Amino acid sequence: SVLQHHRVADLLRRPQLLGMRAMEMSTPMYMQSHQSDHNDADGLVTAMNGLVRSDSMEVHNDPRFFSGNVLDKRFAAFGALSVCATLFMGTALSNCFDMKKDWDLTSLSGVCQFIGFVLMNAVLFCNIFASYTSVAQTYLTYRLMTAGPTGFEIASAFYLNPNIAFWRHAAVKQMLISLPLFLLGNAFRIFVRVNREMPGAPTPQPSPGARWLGARPGGVSLLAVIIAAVWATMSLLLFYVNNKHVAVFKEQYSRARAMEQPLLQHVKMLSERSQRFEC
Repeated sequence: SVLQHHRVADLLRRPQLLGMRAMEMSTPMYMQSHQSDHNDADGLVTAMNGLVRSDSMEVHNDPRFFSGNVLDKRFAAFGALSVCATLFMGTALSNCFDMKKDWDLTSLSGVCQFIGFVLMNAVLFCNIFASYTSVAQTYLTYRLMTAGPTGFEIASAFYLNPNIAFWRHAAVKQMLISLPLFLLGNAFRIFVRVNREMPGAPTPQPSPGARWLGARPGGVSLLAVIIAAVWATMSLLLFYVNNKHVAVFKEQYSRARAMEQPLLQHVKMLSERSQRFEC
């Protein structure tokens, strides 16, 4: 009876083994017969490979990806900040370009006009950093979260990194501070508008004490150079923030992959050994 039992088990296992062997033999033939001209990067992609990568992270359909976690809840609130920051950024940018630049700092209207312009710039810079931080950290965290079996741990290490946490907290504070600054800046702007458009308003005359605002050494406006230098400095700071985020992302991903590879190799070895015993 024992011998018959082994024979029956062997007969039941044989079709499965034959199917696996047939699949192993047919896979190269299938791949060869379904070759595509678009599997590899074309000339344009290859030429720009130094600027934009053409490869991506591994794709793992882990069931844990479909369940919620604490990072999902936190970034759900962070997404609302991104929407508000983007709206305020566009509004402040429009205000900076639409405002008249005929400032006379010897008059009350000129001072209020200049203060309003400075506050609109502050609102703009605050919301640009808040928009970048919210979008970048959400994107990079979810990339790490879906990187593999230890994706949540990798994403948590990235989320809790002091550099990432600093800019995330700074983004929230900048967004919240920009709200009263936006209202205050428009208060100065509306004062200038109403003061100039009310009946009986005096015609503004250029004052000798404000000539430095119109100085043009070498034919270039001195004030325009100062404003452009401030904007360029903010852009360099944003470049630094971006590089810091990318560097931390790569570091955390490389460290986690190096730590999980021995575990994955061990599990793979055990699985292969179990399949040999079953055969």
